[in-house]
Amino acid sequence: MRMGKPEKVRRGQQSPERVDAKGKIPKHAARGSVVGKLSPDIISVYFEPELTNKATESLERFSDELMQYDDAVKEYEKAIEEQKKQQQQTEVEIDADGTTSSTIELPQQPVPPKAPLYKSEYWVKEFEEMISDTQDYFQSKNGGWKAHARAARFERIMDERYGRFRPLIKQYPELEQFVKTVQRRYAIGHFSPFRQGKPPIPKSTAVIILFMMQRGNLRWEVTVLSVLFFLIGLQPWALVVLIAGGHALMDNRKRRPLKPMKKYMPSTPPYYAIEVEEDEDDNDNDNTHSEEVEEKERQRKIDILKQPVGTKLGVNEVIHSTSHEYDTIILGSGPSTLYTAALLSRTGRKVLVLSSKEDASGCHTFSGESDIPFDIESSNIARCSKSQTILAPALCSSTDYQGGIRFAQIGSAADGHAFEILSVPGMGTDSSNQDGMPFVLRADGVRSLVEDAALSLGDGWPGVTPDDLGNSASAAYVQVCNSLNETSNQFFMSKILDDNVNNLRKTDIYQESTIRYASSFLDSGFPLKAHARSLMAAIGMKGENIKPSKTSMGAAVTNICSAMSGEGMHYPIGGPRALCHAFQKVIEENGGRILTQVQYSRLLFDEDSSKASTKPAKTSSSEETSEEKKKELSAPRCIGIQLADKREIKFDLRKFKGKGYQPAVVSMLGLITTFIRLLPNEQRDKYNIPVGLPALAERRPVIKIIFALKGSAKDLDITGADYYRLPAAALAQDEINQDTGEVKLGTIGGHDNETDETEVQQIDQDSSINPQGADSTTTINKPKKSNKVKYEPGTSWMQISFPSAKDPSFESRHGKVTTCVVTIEADDDFVTPFETKPKLYAIQKGKGVTHGDHQWLMERVRGDLLTNYPQLEGKITRSEMVGPCYRGLSHTPLRYAAKGVRPESPYPGLFSGGSDLTIGESFSASIVGGWLAANAVAGYSALDHLFLQKNISTDILQSLESPDLPESGEDLAVDFSADDVTSEEDTKNQEKEESNDPPELKKEN
Repeated sequence: MRMGKPEKVRRGQQSPERVDAKGKIPKHAARGSVVGKLSPDIISVYFEPELTNKATESLERFSDELMQYDDAVKEYEKAIEEQKKQQQQTEVEIDADGTTSSTIELPQQPVPPKAPLYKSEYWVKEFEEMISDTQDYFQSKNGGWKAHARAARFERIMDERYGRFRPLIKQYPELEQFVKTVQRRYAIGHFSPFRQGKPPIPKSTAVIILFMMQRGNLRWEVTVLSVLFFLIGLQPWALVVLIAGGHALMDNRKRRPLKPMKKYMPSTPPYYAIEVEEDEDDNDNDNTHSEEVEEKERQRKIDILKQPVGTKLGVNEVIHSTSHEYDTIILGSGPSTLYTAALLSRTGRKVLVLSSKEDASGCHTFSGESDIPFDIESSNIARCSKSQTILAPALCSSTDYQGGIRFAQIGSAADGHAFEILSVPGMGTDSSNQDGMPFVLRADGVRSLVEDAALSLGDGWPGVTPDDLGNSASAAYVQVCNSLNETSNQFFMSKILDDNVNNLRKTDIYQESTIRYASSFLDSGFPLKAHARSLMAAIGMKGENIKPSKTSMGAAVTNICSAMSGEGMHYPIGGPRALCHAFQKVIEENGGRILTQVQYSRLLFDEDSSKASTKPAKTSSSEETSEEKKKELSAPRCIGIQLADKREIKFDLRKFKGKGYQPAVVSMLGLITTFIRLLPNEQRDKYNIPVGLPALAERRPVIKIIFALKGSAKDLDITGADYYRLPAAALAQDEINQDTGEVKLGTIGGHDNETDETEVQQIDQDSSINPQGADSTTTINKPKKSNKVKYEPGTSWMQISFPSAKDPSFESRHGKVTTCVVTIEADDDFVTPFETKPKLYAIQKGKGVTHGDHQWLMERVRGDLLTNYPQLEGKITRSEMVGPCYRGLSHTPLRYAAKGVRPESPYPGLFSGGSDLTIGESFSASIVGGWLAANAVAGYSALDHLFLQKNISTDILQSLESPDLPESGEDLAVDFSADDVTSEEDTKNQEKEESNDPPELKKEN
């Protein structure tokens, strides 16, 4: 017999019986095998039947066990239910130790059968196919070429499947088994991110837990992960992967600055860093040479501060996009404007600042003189520690984090660092003094307020310890204001967030207070103390002559918290010029420029960028049609500014394609000036203005009268505290019913016949009436009919400020000269109020400075100044009037309810900044308004602000090179001697000579 082949049939022999013949056929016989003969195909003859039987038997046995397990589970569940019923009916025995026991025995829980290797028909068929392939491979009839072909095919498949990893798989075959196991488990859903079985708790319970988490004010990340786990059904490992991936993406976004900011930002040298040339002949005397160098350096710094900030725009100078690469234009002047420009310059933008004043710092000098600057804006800084943190990203230089700028506390230790003096008509225990007793605000905040209010106004009494405020109603009111002011940052942050995001956020308590009147809070806080009520009204709104019945409570809260913060007020050493020179250095080092004496005419727009939508317009009425057309049209992009002499400064939008950012025009002039006086009529008629702006009102413009005084502040016996006369906070005349004893509270500041008919709920509705600018109101709208407003000495609102007394370096730089700035409201001889939408004022033109109205007004203000400061008699060397000057929006609740009061505008590329976005016109408020505008221009999203704590300040500090601090001393912009500041010994000696009563300033009436 030949191996693998049947024997040849000889002549005369009978053909042997084969497997394909009829008759006796073995049950398991290989193809070509002969009955009674040994078969060479041992795979199909011996192995395949046995292994297949074993696999089938194990599968059948597993199926029987599964059926038995199912029956056992049903019996077990049935027994459990019966046991529960019996437990409810059977009394439970209590043992001596207090434990409970029951006689009912629990059935044994069935155990699921162990799955065999071949646990389904799929695995049995796969095994049969493997045996068949193996048998065909070894039992091919036509020789070994098919085996070689199959082997070659197998090698090709192995190369295609494993590639360069084939040697590794060949060396470690268990890896292939591991990979196949993973693939099989993935195919049956073992690695699915979603849960396959039942949830750990029912969905109803999960919803209750989520609701409790929301009521408990847990972080939003915890709530989201709980929703993914309980309701959506993510597995724990999927949650871990999701958290790790999200954290990596967020961290990457937080570290990546926005365009055009770079990851590395070189530091800027300070503006006063000028190399001093050394003389070789002076080497013999080092001490003398060192003193001369220091004196030259000091004089050089003084000379820098005598120069105005910015460069005057040339008469024939042309600025256009082909010769300049500016991508940001900022309109305005003062520290807030240059602060915004410095922040944007740090981000890589080329900023062009256009100021209408001769000095971009906002200071004013006498005509023909530029040596002595007058700070007409009263740059007092509240909460200095917080303000320094905000200013640091813009001021930081190569030698100092604050750019060499320092701040001095207003006042001295002798007067408790008094920073404000409030004169309220009728306020005080002395009823014979109709003008009111001046009330002094000191740096220690609430403590001195409680003591002075108890002594002067009869408001309770202070406690024994400094922390004990006693039963003072004023202290309780300040504490309430502090609690309201805790969420003020969220309200201001909402101005740079999208409206859709703001709608999802909760309305904070401070935002609720901004749309309510201060008079209702004062009446409820001081029901029986009219004097304390007037005092808190005066502290809450001293910068504008507006009564509490029309004042926003939010504005009053912020002002009270700033005054009572315990830090007092501070002033930049060197004045606003030192601060603005530092900003100018940052702007110019980054390719920017500051131009002064620029007269604006109108904003420029790119009409090609506006597109109309395909939405059909309604034609039911003319007004509705006009409003629908405004909504359908997308406003054009603002591309520049046109000057009064018809010169244009604008951007070339083609240069910004593919850069990742767009040019911007930022107006720090206020919303009324921006959208009413600078916005062209054709643009306003076609595209409208910010939502809610027509319902607002402009503050009455002010006039600044500056006085030059002979003698230093010490010689004239004056301090840096600002004096305010506040008729709007005049003592309320409460009435008591003699029969019932009921108290009828009077109106603070007196009754007012004017009423505001606009409701807060209606302010954000679109108005069909087009607001008119100051130039067109004379032909369309009539002036407001009311009693003519005139300045009355001793009665009208007034502020007296001595900027030079606040700066300890002023005398060393300018000698024995004192500057004084008196601010009053412009009367109807200089401005005309109009009943427009919004309500605004028009400054009357055509009157020279020698007009009788000017001379009459200056004489009255001069007399008022000498009445309050009689020691200044004969010390005034020169005076001059500045203004009228616009002041922005009035502090009514409507101002804070309008959604359009925000940096972004309906016109792409046009942004607003300044104090209109915050509170008042103070230094701190305008700086925060500039910070909001800079963030809006840079394009930070709600994700950056709310979740990543990422903004323009954090990105600058992250990318900016750290300063190289000097080894000895500090590198200061302005050096001032120790004689300029009262020493501790002088203060102690002065305190010994004075009585134990609270110190009073030497400027009472």
